[in-house]
Amino acid sequence: MFKLRTGLVLRVIAPLLIFLWSVSAPAEEVSVSYATFTASYMDHLVAFERGYFTEEGLTLNRITVGGGIATQTLVANKLDFSSSGSSAMSAAIRGGPVKVVYTNLSRPAYKLVTNKPEIRTMQDLIGRKIAINTHGDTGHLATLLLLKKHHINPKSVLFIAVRSNDAKLPAFLAGAVDAAPLTAGEITKIGPDKGRIFADFRTEIQMVYTGVAVSNRFLAERPMTVERFMRGLAKGREFARRFKEPTVAIMAKRNPLPVEALSLDYDIALGSMTDEGWISDETLNEEVKTRAELVNATKVPDVGTIFDYTLIKKAYTDLKKERWTPTR
Repeated sequence: MFKLRTGLVLRVIAPLLIFLWSVSAPAEEVSVSYATFTASYMDHLVAFERGYFTEEGLTLNRITVGGGIATQTLVANKLDFSSSGSSAMSAAIRGGPVKVVYTNLSRPAYKLVTNKPEIRTMQDLIGRKIAINTHGDTGHLATLLLLKKHHINPKSVLFIAVRSNDAKLPAFLAGAVDAAPLTAGEITKIGPDKGRIFADFRTEIQMVYTGVAVSNRFLAERPMTVERFMRGLAKGREFARRFKEPTVAIMAKRNPLPVEALSLDYDIALGSMTDEGWISDETLNEEVKTRAELVNATKVPDVGTIFDYTLIKKAYTDLKKERWTPTR
């Protein structure tokens, strides 16, 4: 009888103690980098705006910086969290002491577009020129993965690095290249009569598109901090995927684009989301192999040395046990 009552008391008191601790304990400040504030990061924006990070006892110092610099700072242990998971993954393949702990978007929002009527299938790309911004960027990597999926040797295609979006569209329209991975916005700019879509990356492949990375040292020394950050993000993404209108309103506070453009951006990001913030090892293996080839790595590392989804999986498991659901 005593054991039964003791167990009952613990079940009643434990949540209260956790709540009192979260209220009384001083907030822990963490630094987080962002390359931009588009819908790709609406999980972060919502988690911050809705107070989900605060609920987890965290105060964010948000830093706006590109993925390359963010990764260097992460490696130097001068940054706690980087939202440029793709850049961090490339660094980890080269041996950098960082891990990707969360993947929000895994389906790249590109479509493969051609300006040549004779190109009807993926096989027709052999011997053709494909425009990309830079070698190793997401458009390039996504195209490589798509070619491999269709059993086409990437070396049978000539990639033309035009260095910027501003140069890519004129090259495409002039016919200097035969195809290009383009976003919805770029396709709108060229018009429906200037190009034909013949492959949709979002339905064909998965890759680490956006996510979060930490240094190995930070993960080892402060795992509870990473776990609380993952819980805040999980809450943010679950609110975002359920409630479009308030999420777009939150995005508008940080992004000057018209609401119509933000709404379209939201729809595209929503269709690119992973189910619960992680990707299977089978999918990761192919990407790691392809990235290793791009950076001329001496060997292909095991995915376990680059990814650790333990804490985002735990965050989702715990939230389900708690029957947590977002409310407007």
